[in-house]
Amino acid sequence: MDKKKKFKYYDEYGQPVDEYGRAINPKTGRTYEEESRDGYADNQASRETAQHRAPTPERKASGSARSSGPSRGIGGIGKNRNSRKRRKGRKRRIPLLKKILIAVVLIFALLVADTCYLLTLYEYDDTNESSLVFHTEQGVMNIALFGVDTRANNGESGTRSDAIMIMSVNPANKSVKLISLMRDSYVEVPGYGKTKICHAYSYGGPQLMMETINENFDMNITEYMVVDFAQMASIIDAVGGVTVTLTEEELAETNKYIDEYCWSNNMSTHRIEAAGEQKLDGIQAMTYGRIRKGDTGGDWQRTERQSVVLNQVFSKATSNPIRLLRFLHGLMPNITSSMSKTDFVYMGLRTIVHGFPSMEHLRLPLDNEWQYGTRDGMSVIEFSDDVLATHLRNYIFYDIDPTEDDAG
Repeated sequence: MDKKKKFKYYDEYGQPVDEYGRAINPKTGRTYEEESRDGYADNQASRETAQHRAPTPERKASGSARSSGPSRGIGGIGKNRNSRKRRKGRKRRIPLLKKILIAVVLIFALLVADTCYLLTLYEYDDTNESSLVFHTEQGVMNIALFGVDTRANNGESGTRSDAIMIMSVNPANKSVKLISLMRDSYVEVPGYGKTKICHAYSYGGPQLMMETINENFDMNITEYMVVDFAQMASIIDAVGGVTVTLTEEELAETNKYIDEYCWSNNMSTHRIEAAGEQKLDGIQAMTYGRIRKGDTGGDWQRTERQSVVLNQVFSKATSNPIRLLRFLHGLMPNITSSMSKTDFVYMGLRTIVHGFPSMEHLRLPLDNEWQYGTRDGMSVIEFSDDVLATHLRNYIFYDIDPTEDDAG
């Protein structure tokens, strides 16, 4: 039998061991411990190693049947530890995905809740029961925007509109166009004859104003929003103010109106310190956009100043979702609109689906297409209604910029 022995040492069970008593794998001639350390041990070898490393009377009695139990060898322990780590890793990933999903759902729910809240803040005028959903033209939504100072008479008829604009939203082109109409434009006001366009608001409110725009400029606008200029400061502050460049004349006139506004509202005045490029807060920017007397350029230059302020406000508001929500929280409590909640949701969804839109601005009539005149003792702006209507429709529906044609 000794002749058949392949190894030098054997344990009491007849299993080969080395000079230190460590079990040897008969197939490889290496100790199980070495194989486990080098990554070669299998589960069966691990069970045998565990059996030979610490023999007990119980193991002697049970014999090889005991070896069929759970592996306790060094290799088995390593593998079990690795498998436990893998299981733990998988358990961590699943809750993380759940957390992300829960966070997304919560954010969406908060946005929906905040949107519903915002739609309770504005004043709804249901005089005109038309719906923006059914009055889009060539996929474009047109809304009349009027800026008024309601401090004197709470927005009722008798208030003149300081700013007259058409907001044209084209979701397919991802564009929002603001078209400013000069308030001293001499037009036909239905039922009142020829006069300044801003008088239409005084005679019949936003409904007569829309009718005047539609009849003079070949439009079909059915919805409007009125923004209270007295509260415009909070809207501008909501986006962090605006940066403008002031002349000395604009500085003097703006500071005069800042003093007037602050005194009438029992506030401490905060004038603009110097001409040139300045960052203006809400009150400063609001008054800057309304001045027109002195050597500040009259109505046409005021329209330009308003466009500078509004373009920056809208651009900042749409730069990111958080700033947009801040802007809407400043805007919605200060508007009156014929648009229903459904109209607002419809316009918002159609616009956002295509991504945040870019802002464009145009002032009509163009610089070389109008002249000052005097009618019934009023200083007015005279121009061709047909030419303006052509520019307006081409710009809104066909993306033809009349200033580029004019430059060429």
